[in-house]
Amino acid sequence: MFCVQCGKEIPSGSPTCPACGAFVVPPSPSGPTRTLTLDDAVAEFKHAAKDLAQSAQALSKRVAVEAHKATQDPAGSAKRATRKVADELDQAARTIERMLRDL
Repeated sequence: MFCVQCGKEIPSGSPTCPACGAFVVPPSPSGPTRTLTLDDAVAEFKHAAKDLAQSAQALSKRVAVEAHKATQDPAGSAKRATRKVADELDQAARTIERMLRDL
């Protein structure tokens, strides 16, 4: 496979071009490699950024709620709240990674 940005050969399985750093657009299962135009890439990036911003906002609200709960019952809820937040942050990280892979 060759990079659509710089034309250099890309090793199989590489997520980015080693020469210019452009993201590789994987071939679709039903056809040949798709070439993204700059406009398509920008549109996909804007959509992914919007989704990411919405997810970050929802996560921030959730963190605030959990922190408030922890202050109401300091005996054990701080540890539970911390665990919940950590789990949600892990899930957010997986979502972000998936979104970036899908670009």
